[in-house]
Amino acid sequence: MAHSKVVTNQKGNKGMTTHYIKGSIIWLNYYVDGVRIRKSTKLNNTPQNIKIVKTQIIPALDIKIATGGIYKKKPKTFEYYGNIFLKLKDSNRSFLLKRGYFDKVIDDFRGKNIDTITRLDIKEYLISLNIKNKSKTVYKSCIKEIFELAVDDGVLNYNPALSIKLKSDEREDIQYYTKEQVKKLLSVASGIIKPYLFIAFNTGMRVGEILGLQIGDFKDDGYIYIKRTRTKGVIGSGKTNNAIRKVPYPAFILNEVKKVQTNHIFIFGNIDDASLLRSQWRDVCIDAGLPRYKLYSTRHTFATLMLKENIVSINELAGLLGHSSPKVTLEHYASVIESKNIDLGVNFSLFGHDTVTVEDFKAN
Repeated sequence: MAHSKVVTNQKGNKGMTTHYIKGSIIWLNYYVDGVRIRKSTKLNNTPQNIKIVKTQIIPALDIKIATGGIYKKKPKTFEYYGNIFLKLKDSNRSFLLKRGYFDKVIDDFRGKNIDTITRLDIKEYLISLNIKNKSKTVYKSCIKEIFELAVDDGVLNYNPALSIKLKSDEREDIQYYTKEQVKKLLSVASGIIKPYLFIAFNTGMRVGEILGLQIGDFKDDGYIYIKRTRTKGVIGSGKTNNAIRKVPYPAFILNEVKKVQTNHIFIFGNIDDASLLRSQWRDVCIDAGLPRYKLYSTRHTFATLMLKENIVSINELAGLLGHSSPKVTLEHYASVIESKNIDLGVNFSLFGHDTVTVEDFKAN
């Protein structure tokens, strides 16, 4: 049996909560109505966790014992707090778009008492999701907020979902089309996908931004004024603070847009999600004899070619794309910048022609 070391909370205070180490886990020792209770904190024995136990968990538990609050709450299921979580969320764009993820989390932990779910259980659950770690953030946040409700309700002393870190995903190469390939795609496109592609390839706008366009957003000064996004029927104000912006457009784009016959307030009518363009996009790629990348690759194509052709700087591109900062743009397209051919000329010399070179040493 592993040695257990009892450590008092405050020396000389009988009846107060103490903690001790059992194996490698920190346990609590306290009395409720004369009955001794020993309960695992599920925290490993580390200096940081010891500090959390001493300064947060034990004081909170002592107050509950003193006030009788320890008697009031019984463990409830994960979905009980999950449903409270859903009720507390506003029915805004973010909530509606993430509702499917929230429902999945609640369903996957259905039937389990929330106090029986360990930190390891949460980690293993996140690992089991067959998606990129970046995409797991919404699941992790949901779990953390649900556990926090149980802490607020007095069922849990500590939120086991706090500070769980996921590894960064390996950055994948940007998929984009060449100028010749874009011309081929546009030449075979027909129907509603054609004006969409003309806008997408020539402006780098996001899918939701394009589907949220109205004819009045095309101004006579040669700019499209991006004011909104539209995704699955939900109208939003953009992904970042810089999403509300204007981007230049060539006249031929507006000519293509004007060919669209619709009485709808939006140019693309009832098409309000990329999934509704999926089959048309597939047909365009097949007819052009080109690989089918994600529809979002139109944005990557615009950004990549703008950099490769030295048309804009990183700062200017960040503004056109509506990124929150040039740093975000650089993170996405650093490989493009690194791969650009830089011709400094055979006679280039940063410090003048008198600079000593390796060849000079060989000559001597």
